[in-house]
Amino acid sequence: MPTARGLALFALASFAFLAGCSTPVGTNYTAMSVSLPAIKPGEGRIFFYTPSVRFGGDVQPELKLNGTLLGFAVPSGFFYVDRPAGRYEATGKFAADGRIEIPLAAGESRYVRAFAPSAFSVNAVHFLLVPATEGQADMAGLVYSGQ
Repeated sequence: MPTARGLALFALASFAFLAGCSTPVGTNYTAMSVSLPAIKPGEGRIFFYTPSVRFGGDVQPELKLNGTLLGFAVPSGFFYVDRPAGRYEATGKFAADGRIEIPLAAGESRYVRAFAPSAFSVNAVHFLLVPATEGQADMAGLVYSGQ
């Protein structure tokens, strides 16, 4: 029969392991933002980010742009893509996932928050296009999770 102390140590070790699995390791946005390459003429930049989550942090839904897989919604992570000016659609993998239209002008940076719509739907992803100042503030401590 396990002791209370043994169960407590097991719970603590399990929590530490799970926390380590759900947090990307690398350069945070604040440090990386000063060294990002310039946006090429005629292109814009789209940042995708996922704030930290309380439950289901090991689930990382797919993120697609115009049907092409870009990456994953890694909790506490962000990545970006540069694309020619135009209109884009961000989606997940499943029909239940959200969709968002992203108009992108040349030289513009857009910020898209990818998140689970509720604590009970950790496999789904929804999107919210946020103003640049809000996106930059949200991403300040997030870690680069791109390729």
